[in-house]
Amino acid sequence: MADRLARVLTVDGLVRGVAAVTTDLCDDARARHGTFPTATAALGRALTSALLLAATGKRDERLSLEFSGDGPLRGLLVEATPEGTARGFAFRPKTDVPPRDGKLDVGGALGTGQLCVMRVPLEGGSMYRSIVPLVSGEIGMDVASYLAQSVQIPSAVGVGVLVGRDGAVTAAGGYLLQGMPGADPAMLDRLAARVEQAPPPSELVHSGHGPADILAMLLDDLPARVLEERAVSFRCRCSTARVRAAIIAMGRDEIGALVAEGEPAEAVCEFCSTAYTVGADELRALLDSMAAGGEGASA
Repeated sequence: MADRLARVLTVDGLVRGVAAVTTDLCDDARARHGTFPTATAALGRALTSALLLAATGKRDERLSLEFSGDGPLRGLLVEATPEGTARGFAFRPKTDVPPRDGKLDVGGALGTGQLCVMRVPLEGGSMYRSIVPLVSGEIGMDVASYLAQSVQIPSAVGVGVLVGRDGAVTAAGGYLLQGMPGADPAMLDRLAARVEQAPPPSELVHSGHGPADILAMLLDDLPARVLEERAVSFRCRCSTARVRAAIIAMGRDEIGALVAEGEPAEAVCEFCSTAYTVGADELRALLDSMAAGGEGASA
């Protein structure tokens, strides 16, 4: 099943839901970063969570989640946009810890720490930033805790990544249900119980459920309409132009030293592992253009 995200709203406007299938996206992240199974599950859950949260935000902002812990994984940094793109990395991608209760122990790999949520306007405006303690390190529960503490919206969050014996992601996805102002607490309790009894999102995706199917199953007797369904993918914002800008920011002295040594400038994007190389000839051209434009004063 192709990766997709769906947003729904109950007919009475009191519950909204977002769900996503992210199998290819999560496996793309695994392949780019060479993650081991526990790190693969952690990164996939974080990427899926970011997509779900970004789908509930404004159209002109980018969402960032940074999970920091004292476990062997150390942390995760992911970003997502309302358009359905996401990128991210694990601080220690080769992390793999023994399973717990037959499942990949993401909480044990991440440990005790905090979650920092940032919403960054794409054009001007003030950045929103909130920090909350991790309650489990299992990602989904931590995101739900953030929503309850900082946004004060009752929410149910489920994210899951199924990793095969070869280390590849065989199924991944997640969902987010939120009660809106005026929602009946008893109805929200029934939804919470239904979510508690539902199979993990990765199992639902593995059995062929799409995002709209997952939401329909969770909402059950609550009539709802699909507001949107779109493709999602791993996509990074890095580019050759950004690398050149970073090199110019080094200043003429450092660039001149590289040229004198005949060495290229090399950079690897942390978010997607794309490698960039700027050769000596191009470095000389950058130096010439900086001299002509009076840019990059010596540090």
